[in-house]
Amino acid sequence: MARKRLFPLLLVALLAARSAAVECPASCKCSWVVDSLYADCSRRGLTLYPSFGTAPVEHLDLSGNKFAEFPREYADMDSLLYLDLSHNSIDNLAPDALIGFTSLRSLLLANNSINSWAAISANEVFKYATNLKRLSLQGNHLGSFGGPDYSQQLNSRSLAELDISATHIGVVGGDIVINQLPNLERLSLANNPHMQLAPLPSKSIRMLDLSSCGLQGLGASFVEALPILEALNLSRNTALQFGSVEPVVGKELRQLDLSYCNLVELDLSGLPVLTELRLRGNLLRAIDASTFANNTILELLDLSENLLRSIEGDVFGALKRLKQLNLAFNDIAYLNRNLVRGNDVLTELNLSHNILKKLTRIVSNSVRHINMSWCEISEIESTALSSLSIIQELDLSNNFIAELPNQMYSETLRYLNLANCRISGIRNSSFRGFPELADLHLNGNRLTNPIPPSYFRGNKFLDQIWLGDNPWICECQDPLFVEFYDFLTAKPTKLKDRHHLRCGSPPVYEGKMWDHACITAWTVSARSSKGEKVWSSIMLTILGLGILALCFGCCQKLVRKRKEHNNRREYAENHDELRRIQDLNERMLREESSTTLQQAQQEISLLPSYEDALLMPKMERPVKSMLDLSVTDRARKQLRRSQTQQDGEQSAGEEELQLDSRQRFRSVEMLSNRAKERTAQYEPYRRTGRMEYNNQSGSRRFSIEDSRFPAAHLKTQNLQSAEQIGNFQSYENSPYTKRKPKIAEIPPFKRVNIMADSVEFLTDPEYEDLGSKPGSPFAKRKPKSPINMQVNAQVYTMHQSAVAAPLAPAIEDYFKQAPSSSTIASDFQELNEPELASLPDVNPSTVSSSGAEFDVEQGKRKKRKNSASRRVSGNFSAAAAAADETSSSEGERHVQVHKPMRETLF
Repeated sequence: MARKRLFPLLLVALLAARSAAVECPASCKCSWVVDSLYADCSRRGLTLYPSFGTAPVEHLDLSGNKFAEFPREYADMDSLLYLDLSHNSIDNLAPDALIGFTSLRSLLLANNSINSWAAISANEVFKYATNLKRLSLQGNHLGSFGGPDYSQQLNSRSLAELDISATHIGVVGGDIVINQLPNLERLSLANNPHMQLAPLPSKSIRMLDLSSCGLQGLGASFVEALPILEALNLSRNTALQFGSVEPVVGKELRQLDLSYCNLVELDLSGLPVLTELRLRGNLLRAIDASTFANNTILELLDLSENLLRSIEGDVFGALKRLKQLNLAFNDIAYLNRNLVRGNDVLTELNLSHNILKKLTRIVSNSVRHINMSWCEISEIESTALSSLSIIQELDLSNNFIAELPNQMYSETLRYLNLANCRISGIRNSSFRGFPELADLHLNGNRLTNPIPPSYFRGNKFLDQIWLGDNPWICECQDPLFVEFYDFLTAKPTKLKDRHHLRCGSPPVYEGKMWDHACITAWTVSARSSKGEKVWSSIMLTILGLGILALCFGCCQKLVRKRKEHNNRREYAENHDELRRIQDLNERMLREESSTTLQQAQQEISLLPSYEDALLMPKMERPVKSMLDLSVTDRARKQLRRSQTQQDGEQSAGEEELQLDSRQRFRSVEMLSNRAKERTAQYEPYRRTGRMEYNNQSGSRRFSIEDSRFPAAHLKTQNLQSAEQIGNFQSYENSPYTKRKPKIAEIPPFKRVNIMADSVEFLTDPEYEDLGSKPGSPFAKRKPKSPINMQVNAQVYTMHQSAVAAPLAPAIEDYFKQAPSSSTIASDFQELNEPELASLPDVNPSTVSSSGAEFDVEQGKRKKRKNSASRRVSGNFSAAAAAADETSSSEGERHVQVHKPMRETLF
């Protein structure tokens, strides 16, 4: 067995190796069939012949292309045996076209463009193909077969088969037509409907095809001219009269086909050796014993598709060698039981498509196959098969059979076809009489209930059952149904049409297969043995573990994907949040930039008054100023070194650098006190306040306790509105009305520009060059060191009769202006005459020149000391002077206090 299996594998491997070594063109498919190389280049639309080189091609198919000339380049291929050039565009064959094709045996030129018999050079071209056996010119428009001239006759000593069917041949016959074809055995002239047939004397023709040629008669001389003719096909000559005028004599004719010739009667007495007779599709109404009296050696008789109604019992009695009898498609209504009794070698009887109503007893000791399908049989005799001693196959399909008789018996029946009948139930003895039954067809009937397996207990060889296309009632819980299904599906499986075994009811299972309908109700353990249970449990365990592992892997993958998804989502949310924050910051920056002017205007309202600015001390820088950012490190170190030196050791340049570096700032403490002062709640009866000094830090703080006047924005006695207080530029008597901040060159904290001379320009000792300011009233003013004192200020309502004491020339012009008619009170508070009398005279006219120089020098020392030891103060009262810098000889002074107009940075 192993050797038998190994041999085909080795053969396939050898053929594959050989095909791999062959150089096959890309437009062809090459394959080895046993020892022959087949090249298939058909239906590729080729116009140029492919080259095979040295490949030993034996079978070459070039059909279905667009070749116009015969391929002479294949003349050197000694191995070429078969050449198919059908369905191309070849229109002629040159006399030397086949030179070199000495090995060619089959040449097919069917359905080309050859338009005349002369175009093929029939007398010359085929002489060079010395081994040519088969030639096909089918489908060409030849017009004739040879001609009166010898040069037009087909000449080939080796040709054995010639096919010139459907070539529009008009005349065939004559003495010299086939004289040059001494070995011609098969000649096909079929499908030449207008052909005139004359005798074709030939001692070599054995098979002649004249089908569909429109023949009306066939003379006795025609068959006599073919002494060794064995097969004659005259089918589909609808006007043919065979043997009605004169009998046809053929001593060697064995096969005769007269199908579809509309024959009403026939005479076969001149054909004694006839073995195959086909009379299908004629108009024969009756036959008798004399019809086949002289044809005793007939083996095949086909009388189907005729009009036979009755057949006598001894019609076929003389046909002792008859093997096949076909009586299908007739009108036979009664069947004689002795119809085939004398035919001892008859094996096949076809009675299908007749009108037999009942299957009666048939006597035969040789019939093995009976076909009685489509016969309208509704009843079967119980002894119908008792006289058929060796019957093996019985086809009763497509009849009206409702049930099988109980006593039906046959010891040799193996095949029983009851498909597409009307059987609705099976009895326990229906198939008991068929012990050799192996193939049973019950499909297409009306079976609803399962058949108990015990009904087939006597059919030990039953291995093929067809039960599909029945309206089965699927009672899955019925033990009989389960048992019947197990009987059909148990190995080896008996059911052959499992896919057609479907349920007809209940409606839930309608149209479903038995397996799909009852799989939930059936269990494997109920239909399996102990070993199968063990294996099933093992397999189920393995399957369960595999499913669990798969589910675990899927869960892990799902968790990873979800985690990645959450990470991506969080990243996207964070990114969106950052974008929103950026947008919000940008919008806030734009809003802040758009409200800068409003904030600047609001801050202007917080600026100190003029006299407060005069009394404020020089302040240190709490943060890095623009000077710290602009000057170099070396200049900054020199500035710090100059601050730590003694008074007399500083040079004039260092003093100027130090004076330039001193800027006036408002400290955080002062601004916070200002804010508290404005937001504090004042009671109506508390109108006194005092100024407190911190000895440790040197700062000032205004105490709102017992204050005589509230903040400027809370003063309602003067009937000042918030808009009038906030928009201070509308005050006509203010010296800061026309002051504008510098934009380009001045730092933000110094952007206060007064169109006239500023207070810094008037009061800062850095501008000592009095010659540059000849009209300044502050040119000779002494810087005064404030001492620790408490200032008690009183707020009085402004009125027209109040007369102020003469002020210093620096501010005299502002208060000597004509009083305004506006109802808005002045921001400067007026003092009573007694208080003005207590103030010292600070008129610069009373100061001597020597005293002025001393005061300037004293002011410089005071600024240097304050810049190094004291931080910026935020109070608007007079600062406390250092104890070691100023003497107390001047005594306690009463200072004129004004209400602050606005806050500004100098």
